[in-house]
Amino acid sequence: MGLVAMSLQAQTNKPITLSDKNPYAEAITLKCGTEEVNANATFTFDESANTVTVTLKSDRKLFVFWEDIKYRKAFQWRKLRTDRLPYSLTGNTSDQFRSVRHFRKELPKHHSSYEFHAWASAESMQAVETERKIVNDSLTQVFTLADTRTDVSIRLRDMLVLNEVKQKGITHYYELSFGGDVNTVYSITLQRNPCLGKDEELKAAENALGAIQRSYQSFKTIYDKGVVNSEEGEQMFHELQDALQTQFPLYQDSSICPAVQQAWMQYNQWNDSIKALSVTLNLPAEEVEQDHALNAKTILANARLIDSNVARWLVTTDAMERTDLVTQCRDIMSDTNNMIIKNGTRTKEEREAVAVFRKAEQYFKRTCR
Repeated sequence: MGLVAMSLQAQTNKPITLSDKNPYAEAITLKCGTEEVNANATFTFDESANTVTVTLKSDRKLFVFWEDIKYRKAFQWRKLRTDRLPYSLTGNTSDQFRSVRHFRKELPKHHSSYEFHAWASAESMQAVETERKIVNDSLTQVFTLADTRTDVSIRLRDMLVLNEVKQKGITHYYELSFGGDVNTVYSITLQRNPCLGKDEELKAAENALGAIQRSYQSFKTIYDKGVVNSEEGEQMFHELQDALQTQFPLYQDSSICPAVQQAWMQYNQWNDSIKALSVTLNLPAEEVEQDHALNAKTILANARLIDSNVARWLVTTDAMERTDLVTQCRDIMSDTNNMIIKNGTRTKEEREAVAVFRKAEQYFKRTCR
């Protein structure tokens, strides 16, 4: 806490920072002649209500002005006339307030032209109506913000100290000392919580994260070995993978709330994990042998069909039939070569069938020109 002397001083500018959970407190010393009076100023920020509050507590009773007012309007001779103030005060209206002997000399300039200042005022904020007491053990003023700005200011000014000298019946008699003009502007930086009001967004992000995580784990459990034993199983894997990516698309937006943003980042990582999963097709050996045996038979059948078409081409004199036979042979050769490229030649039967097919292919090319 800082210590501020309240003698005649120029305006002081003091930067402070407030957050919803971190108020700022400062010790203040009010000078009443040779006497010092301790006070404590506390600034708090309530983000949910969007308010800033200044509270002043002292070990002595205080009197303050809530609006600016000239000395000659507030005082008659040395007596404070609370009934002349432009606002209402609560308290015992029979109480009497008289300034100490040197009160007027303590004012920063000639007393008749001095203007008392409201003890707390603000820029960029609106003062909330509060109970204004004549005699105060503590003072509180709440200011409300109209928007989510982060830079505001509060200015503390004149404070008077009360000393009760006697009581007669219900009437209390006080002497007033001019504690001083604090004349300090607190330039306040408000540290706002970027996640305030984002509860629904956070819940949605966390729910999406939990759902995609569970779906990934279930998907991976089904294909934990990374191997499928049939083409149908491989197709089913890709269909399920596509369905999950459709159900859980990448999240493209961003959030100012770190917790929300982190949840969506993790969600996108799970989406990448789903995309990265793969399986290997591993057909049983007997199925491989059956498939390649079938390939060999198909290749041989296509070779015989080419030979048959060439034989017919040699004996026919019909030009259209000849053209049709050439087209059929070329289609057969194209389809067969594509099959050989796709499936390979893993067995002896396939290699022998391909050799026969190549001879039929060459025979066609030499003959059907």
